[in-house]
Amino acid sequence: MKAIFPYFLLILIVSCTSRPEKPRPTDWQGVWKAQWETPPESYPEIEAVFTMTGIFTFDGDSLTVQANGFDGCIFHSDTLVHTQSWYVDQDAALTDSALVLFNDPMSPGMTYRINSKSSNVIKLQLLEDIFVTLSK
Repeated sequence: MKAIFPYFLLILIVSCTSRPEKPRPTDWQGVWKAQWETPPESYPEIEAVFTMTGIFTFDGDSLTVQANGFDGCIFHSDTLVHTQSWYVDQDAALTDSALVLFNDPMSPGMTYRINSKSSNVIKLQLLEDIFVTLSK
């Protein structure tokens, strides 16, 4: 009986820490041009440019986001490149689907609401007023 306990404990730990496989639609794969936008009226006290371009590259279970920041851009002043994991959350209890980006499966990541999707355009929303359009 004592010999079984360590194996049971190991199985319990693994089952509690692993995340079930989430869907990664194959039609998302590849390189998408990205356009970030936020309405200027959301930040009336700031004089800035309220759009930014970039690239989303979906490659298997990894996503590389390149955001082409510049001086005067509300989003960032430099180009940023970050690779992380991703999945599409299509929880039946929710009316909206979401693109979820994460570094560690056990930690919360960044969640974009999927506002619409066609074969060559995906419209995403981050928080209340940041909109990202992906196009092929």
